[in-house]
Parts: sequence; C-alpha cells; structure tokens
Amino acid sequence: MLNHSELGPELLSAISNLVCVIKNERISYINTAGMQMLGAEEGEQVIDHELAEFIHADYAELIGMGIDVFAEEENGVPLKLLPLNAPSVDVHMRVRVLETSGDEAYMVECQDISSFIKASQEARQREQRLAGVLGTVMDAILTLNEDGVIETINPRTETMFGYKKQELIGDHINMLLPNAHKDYHEACVAKSYKTCKTMTFGTAIEIDGQNQDGDLFPIELSVTELHEGPNRLFTWVIRDITERKKAQADLEHMAHHDALTGLPNRNLFNDLMERAVYRSRRAKQLMAVMFVDLDKFKPVNDELGHDAGDAVLIAVAERMASHVRTSDTVARIGGDEFVAILENLDQWESASKVATKIIESLTEPVEVDGGKQAQVGASIGISIFPDDGDSVDDLVKAADEAMYAVKAEGRNNYKYYKHIKSIE
Repeated sequence: MLNHSELGPELLSAISNLVCVIKNERISYINTAGMQMLGAEEGEQVIDHELAEFIHADYAELIGMGIDVFAEEENGVPLKLLPLNAPSVDVHMRVRVLETSGDEAYMVECQDISSFIKASQEARQREQRLAGVLGTVMDAILTLNEDGVIETINPRTETMFGYKKQELIGDHINMLLPNAHKDYHEACVAKSYKTCKTMTFGTAIEIDGQNQDGDLFPIELSVTELHEGPNRLFTWVIRDITERKKAQADLEHMAHHDALTGLPNRNLFNDLMERAVYRSRRAKQLMAVMFVDLDKFKPVNDELGHDAGDAVLIAVAERMASHVRTSDTVARIGGDEFVAILENLDQWESASKVATKIIESLTEPVEVDGGKQAQVGASIGISIFPDDGDSVDDLVKAADEAMYAVKAEGRNNYKYYKHIKSIE
C-alpha cells in the first residue's frame, strides 16, 4: 500500500499547485491547494472520485485515453479543470509514475496558468490591435537590424514599393533606395547605426524611394532607434509625398504663371528678365525685349463678352509662343499686355522678323463661342540690350515707350526704341 506520509504531507500542503495521487484511476490523496483549486470544502467531495470528473468536457476524449498516456508527456499538457460550482481553470498538468509496493499509482500536479493565459491573450489582442492600426496607416513602417537588414514591415510597405512581404524580410533596405541614396545610406546612415551617432534620427529627410519596377518617387523618411535586449533595432517610417510635391509644384506654378494662358506672370517675368540680362551681359550677346499691347481688345469684351475675351487671350498666347524659339520667353504681365524676351540675337534687326510674324498672326480672327469671330491687332515696342539699357527697368521702360509710339501713329505695327529716341 502507498503510504501518503512518505510524500511529506507538510511539504505538499505548502505547494501552491494542485497535487494529487491517482490510484486505481481514483484520487486517493489531494493537497490543500488542490482542494481549493477544485472548489472542494471537504475531502469526500474529491477523494475516491475519478480525475475525469474534474476535467472540462472539451478534454473528455483526451482524459479518456488514460492517465498513463499523460505520464509519457515529460513536459506536461495544458487543459482545463472544472471545479465544483465554479468557472473552469486553465492549468498545466504533469503526471509522474510513483514507485509503490502495490498497485500502479500516479502523482498529478496542476499549475494554474489562468493569469498567463489572460496575459497572453491580452498581449495577442494588443498585437492584433497594433497590427490593425499599422495596417491602416498610410506610412510604410519597417524595422531593421544594425546591418540594415529588414526584419518586419507593415502592409503599407508592400503597396508602396510593390514587393511581397517575403521578398523584403531578410533583405537589405538598399533594395528600396536608388543608387544615389544607397551610397548615402552606406556612408552615413549605416555608420550612425554602428557608432550610435544620431545623424538622421528624429529628423525627417526628403529623398527618393525606388519601387519594384525601378520607378523613383519622393519620400519623407524618419528613423528612430529601439533597443531589444542587447540588440539595437531601427524603425524607418516612410511617407510617400508624391501628392504633396505635386501640390507644392501646382502652387508654385500658380504663383508664377498666369491662370488663364499658363504663361509666366509679372513676378516670374521679372525674375526671367534678370537672368536673361545677366546671361546676355556675360556672353556679350544682343537681346530684344518686345512689349506687346493688343489693339481693339476692349470692344471684344464689351460686345462679345468676357468668355470671348478669354478665348482671344489664350489664342494670342499660343500664337506668340509659336513664333519664338523654345529658348525665348513669352509672358503675360497684364490684362492685354504681353512681353517677349529674345536672347542670343545675331543682329538687332532679327527682332523685326519675329515682330512681323506676331502681328500677322494676331490679326487673324479668333473663333469664339457661338460661331462668332473676334479680331484684334498688336502694337509692339522693342528695346535692345545693351543699346537701349543695361538693366531690366531700363529695357522694359524703353520697350513700353516704343509701344506707345506705335499706338500714337495708328497701331498694329512695331517700333524700336532706338528709332523713336533718334527722332527725339
């Protein structure tokens, strides 16, 4: 017979885990912690009962295989106990064969792992919530080790760069960067990883990313450092700023271009003139400035309406641009005022050919809404660098005076400032 005293009752009573002895498939001994775990107040509620009575129904088939099967599992098995008049308890059960002089007996030990299960479930839920959040953010989020090898990514990384998760994990971050930035990463960012210097950390920088097709697109990158035990990890947060850049470019264009014709406006014209004067001065080349004012434009607006006037201005812009070189400039600086900058002229008289073509084309009727036609003319004043001035203001003023001289003599013609100056 098994002598329970040999088990050290005092020692077993001090154990916080359930400990019981199974003999002839029935419980012959259980410690105090075991009684409490099973919700028993008296020994007769447990002693001489089968262990299966206290196992949750989900595990009935498993426990039905016999207690000896569990003894073969050295690491034990997880299951649920079903206490008396109480909710089930998650436990880890280990079974050992006892050396006895009589019938075969087993010692069963059950550790309450409910708190661990709960903590694990909460951690898993947190991970799922975090994964859900990372799955909805519009930024690509990656973690790298000190060698720049990608360890984790969020779903946005796949859609942003066109790679599958398995193609990125374990590969180097350089696969997402163009060659120019690969060199930068090797020389600067990777160096900061190794030396603990925070050269780019905490500061968003704008560089180019490269997708699977090899196409480049603008990104905003910020890097933060993480510590995982003795290891250093680095989180890359990448934002595709293509739309932002496009919006900035649109705003920049709107600020410097005429909304109706798309030509440079007065602000950009002044800047372009400064550059043109600088280039002409440095190269000692002739440059012409044409001040173009439309004739009979007001009647178009008054008689045919502003839509017709807009159609005429658009046509004027297109026709003027078609008669100058791509290296030249046409700008709209006022309501019906346009300016052309002609650089690198071989002789100042070359501007006459351009002026003649512009006048001829602008006098051709413009078809407007309703099948009607609008017709205008052009008075053009021309100044020459450096003959008529060495600055933007002087050249524009000279071309403006020449244009007014054309208006005074009957319009729809051109004049050089040098000619009206000689008359004066």
